[in-house]
Amino acid sequence: MAISTLREFRPTRPTALTLGTFDGVHRGHRALLERTHTWAQEHRALSVAFVFTRPPTNYMGAPKPLLMPVAKKLDRISQIVEHVLAVEFPEVGVMAAEEFVEEILVGQLRMAHIVIGPDARFGRGRGGDRALLERLGRALGFSVEVVPSITVNGKIVSSTAIRESLLAGRLDEAREMLGYAPTLWGTVVHGDGRGRKLGYPTANLALEKDVLVPAAGVYAVRVRVKGAQRDGVLYIGSRATFADASPSIEVHLFDTEEDLYGMELEVELLKYLRGDARFERLEDLKAQIEADIQAARAALRV
Repeated sequence: MAISTLREFRPTRPTALTLGTFDGVHRGHRALLERTHTWAQEHRALSVAFVFTRPPTNYMGAPKPLLMPVAKKLDRISQIVEHVLAVEFPEVGVMAAEEFVEEILVGQLRMAHIVIGPDARFGRGRGGDRALLERLGRALGFSVEVVPSITVNGKIVSSTAIRESLLAGRLDEAREMLGYAPTLWGTVVHGDGRGRKLGYPTANLALEKDVLVPAAGVYAVRVRVKGAQRDGVLYIGSRATFADASPSIEVHLFDTEEDLYGMELEVELLKYLRGDARFERLEDLKAQIEADIQAARAALRV
C-alpha cells in the first residue's frame, strides 16, 4: 500500500477511485473504500483514495477539529485501498467540477470507475454531483457507483455527527458510528508533577493542535505504548481544584510507574465515567481519583 502526493502519482493502469476527506475513517467511509477496492480487484484496476488532508472548510475560515491526526488517517486508509493520494484542498479547490473530472480524475489518474456517497459534492462551489459524473462518464468512458449512507439509530453516520457525540460524552454512540473505540494519539510531555505528589502519577499528553478534544471529564481507557497494552484512567479538564493549574489531558496507567516521557500513546476511550469537577480539599480529590480508578477497572473488566 502506498501514499503519495497528487503531483507524484502517475498510474500505469486504469483506476477505481473514491474521494473525500475521510476524517475518522468511520463506517460510512470504509464502505466507500472497501467497495472501491473490491471493484478494482474484479476489473484488474488500481484502487485509489483521493484524500483531502483536512476538510475544505478549514481553508475557508471555518475550521473543524479533526477526529484523528492526518498521518493516522492516511495510514488507516492505506490498509484498505492500494494507493492513497494525500491532497491539500487548495491544490484543486479552484477548479470547476467538470475541469477537475476531465483533467485530474480522468486525464491524470486514469479513472475507470468512481465510488461516491449519495450526497457527494466536489469542485469549485461544490458544483459537481452524481448527475454531472454520470453525464461525464458517458462521454469519457468511466462508470459511477453510489454507495448508500450508513445509519446508526436513525442517524446518518458522518464525521460531524461523531464530533457532536464526542463533545457531549456519548462514547457508545460515537463508537457505533466509527466502528471502533474513539481514540486519542498524544506524546507524553512533562507536567507539574501534581499527580505523582497525590500518589497517582500521570502521563501528560500533548495532542496535535487541530485534533478534537472530547468532552471534559474522566474516562476508562486502554492504552497502547511500545507495542504493549495497558489499562488506565484518562482525565480531560481544567484542574479547577488547583488555582494555578492549566487545563490538561493526562492518563494514569494501572500497576506501572514506567517512564513514558517522549513516547507516543494511543489511547482508546472505552467508557465516560463522569464530568469534570472542582474539589474544595485535596483529600476529597484523592478519594474521587481512587473511586475513578475502581470504576475504570470495573468498566474495563466487562
